[in-house]
Amino acid sequence: MDIDRLWKNTQEELKIILAPAVFQTFVSKTELVSYQNNQATLSCPNSYLADINRKRYYEIFKSALDNQTKSDNTLTFIIQEIITNDTTTSSPLFEYTPQKSHFTHNLHPQYTFENLIVGNSNNFAYAASQGIVKNPGLTYNPFFIWGGVGVGKTHLMQAIGHELLKTNPNFKIKYFPAETFGNELISALKSKTMNQFKDKYRNLDCILVDDIQFIAGKEYIQEEFFHTFNALHMNGKQVILTSDRKPSEIDHLEDRLVSRFMGGLTVDIQLPDFEMRTAIIKQKIEESGAQIETEALSFLANNIESNIREIQGKLQQITIQALSQKIGEIDLDFVQHFFDPTLAQNLKNYNNSKINPKHIISSCAKNFNIKTGDLTGKSRKKELVEARHITAYLLLTEGNLPLEEVGRLLGGRDHTSIMHARDKIHTLFSTNPQTRQVINQIKSSF
Repeated sequence: MDIDRLWKNTQEELKIILAPAVFQTFVSKTELVSYQNNQATLSCPNSYLADINRKRYYEIFKSALDNQTKSDNTLTFIIQEIITNDTTTSSPLFEYTPQKSHFTHNLHPQYTFENLIVGNSNNFAYAASQGIVKNPGLTYNPFFIWGGVGVGKTHLMQAIGHELLKTNPNFKIKYFPAETFGNELISALKSKTMNQFKDKYRNLDCILVDDIQFIAGKEYIQEEFFHTFNALHMNGKQVILTSDRKPSEIDHLEDRLVSRFMGGLTVDIQLPDFEMRTAIIKQKIEESGAQIETEALSFLANNIESNIREIQGKLQQITIQALSQKIGEIDLDFVQHFFDPTLAQNLKNYNNSKINPKHIISSCAKNFNIKTGDLTGKSRKKELVEARHITAYLLLTEGNLPLEEVGRLLGGRDHTSIMHARDKIHTLFSTNPQTRQVINQIKSSF
């Protein structure tokens, strides 16, 4: 079998099912180097790419290759490094040690602005980051990003680093966790190499320090970081820091460091809202090569109300399960069963639920001082439409009903109208105190 032709055909199939950015990043840089007895060996230029392909895209690669060979194949990903004398060496995954240059920035190749979802929770921080890219060391310096675990602080920080390197290829940028700084400082003290340690961190153009709260309570590490910070800041070098809390709330952090950290711009990133979760889920599903129905997408956004890291972990499980079952498009029934195998049946048997749908409709009609028949009727009067939207929202969130059933109860409306009502009220509940008060008042009557 002609390996080159086989791989070219496999790539053509992958190009169809994967998003262009995913194909360019992961497939175009991967090669089929051998194929014997249904054993395929694919080479990647670095360990990161090989690891991602093996963990995230294995089933997609396998499915495309199986279609071309009409057989059940096993894939192995290896790393091939191009050496300067034009010879090529390859090693199995995890046995490969890449050759490092004298200077490394430690930036994750996926943490770029292109892969960053921007929403209400991080739009201010994103806007500020654009100012830094245009005028590093001048606009916002230091730039302090704080927020809970998994909200995208590290991604945003490293995206700035990537963008700075695009416009300033000779910039010396280094990303490192604060804990690494402390560990290297201790090692330098033991080995009496403090001068080299200082040169390493004080001759940079930009430092990206993750989890700065870890230096709190460590006096000597705080002192050395203070001097490093001053050396960079006084020379107009960009300093970007992240933490799980704002500087003034980090216990046992020296006042002089708190003052320095708050001398620039401090921004917070919150948990993603419904719209941002929807965008994240859609992006990650498409990156996996899968497709998802609109209803299933909304269901996931409503039911995975956690940080970005946990959303990604849950989605990986969903897409792997979908691919293993050869499901082309993820639908509402699939995701309902993923969360709870008995959920779909429970939704059908809604009369057994804790809150009866008729009681929800009655409570809403009473609150708005309208007749139940008008609420579930065909009239499009403004006051009825607003009440109907809130009723639909509560039937979905409190009654745990499927979209079709809510539509039937509210006068035979289609599921698209019900989705629109739910999304509209969800947004108002988050942003409008009056709407929130009305909904809470109705809920208290259940």
